[in-house]
Amino acid sequence: MVQELRVTITPGKAGTPKKPKGAAIGVTIQSPSPQPATTQNVKVLFGKGIRFNNRLFPRCSLKSIQATKSLSRCPKGSIVGRGTARAIGFIGSAQVPEDLTVTAINSTNNSLILWLNGAHPLPLSDGLVGKLGKASGKYAHRLDVTIPKGLREVMPGVYAPLVFFDVDVKATTTVKKGKGRRARRVKVHYVETTNCPSGGWPFAADFSFDPAAPFTDDPLTAVSPAARCS
Repeated sequence: MVQELRVTITPGKAGTPKKPKGAAIGVTIQSPSPQPATTQNVKVLFGKGIRFNNRLFPRCSLKSIQATKSLSRCPKGSIVGRGTARAIGFIGSAQVPEDLTVTAINSTNNSLILWLNGAHPLPLSDGLVGKLGKASGKYAHRLDVTIPKGLREVMPGVYAPLVFFDVDVKATTTVKKGKGRRARRVKVHYVETTNCPSGGWPFAADFSFDPAAPFTDDPLTAVSPAARCS
């Protein structure tokens, strides 16, 4: 089984710890296999020199979104990215695709919600929750995403693995710095770069798969080409 990962960062000119540079990050995951395994968990690892300012952004809880199956209750500034995805449902020997839109929402408890919407062949509105945390080695951060059973097995016995997932995260907000007369509003970016490691920014993703699905595999790691920087 193969999983492909590609992560991009723009601009390639890095900032410094004292003068970080705002950036956009794009993450693409796809499975070119004709019999794709159903991903149960994926941990995306982000190289040193990249940081997330999620604590400074407005937050929207999954509970608020699920109450209306919409983003109407999310505060302005909590939406931090958008993208597309595709799932393939296997009904007997037939493959039934469903195209999805993806909205990335900054959420509570250091989490990022990836809200999925689809219309055909099944109406779908549900979210993946990714936990942002620290990583080790040449990686600074990780996003740990578990795909809930209801999105893996969309009907009893019918599994629908995600075979394509692409999201771009780029957002800014303003925060208050200083006190009294020296207080001012400054713009901060959801993603910033603070240095350029030798060889560029590295990225990887660890996958595990649902053993109950018709096609499965052992855990594996996909490595993205390093993003060039200077």
